[in-house]
Amino acid sequence: MLGLIVGGAMVLTACAGQNGAKMGMAEKAEKEVAKAEEAVEETRQSTNDIGLWKSTMKVLNQARSSLEEGEYETAIDKAGKARYQAKKGLAQYREEQDQYQLAVQAGEASKGFDEQAMISGNAPGE
Repeated sequence: MLGLIVGGAMVLTACAGQNGAKMGMAEKAEKEVAKAEEAVEETRQSTNDIGLWKSTMKVLNQARSSLEEGEYETAIDKAGKARYQAKKGLAQYREEQDQYQLAVQAGEASKGFDEQAMISGNAPGE
């Protein structure tokens, strides 16, 4: 009888451990999806949607769906990809803005540049 009680307790402990691990994964997946959503929203707001890569929303939606379906590892993976894409898109946008400003400054510094002459092939030095 004692063996039966101990065996039953072991089974219950194992089940509780599995449920605890699954709950832990669910919470982690929820947090990762939330972080991805925040990163996407930051990129959208900071760039007026211009800096958001084409695939980012698709990947974020896949993360959300996986979370709803209880596929926590997939949700975590997709959320990480969406977050990465959002951050890289924002960095790319900022780099392009910096390059644009440098081009404007260079244009202003060379006021003697004759764009029409350059276009028609009559630029100085040719």
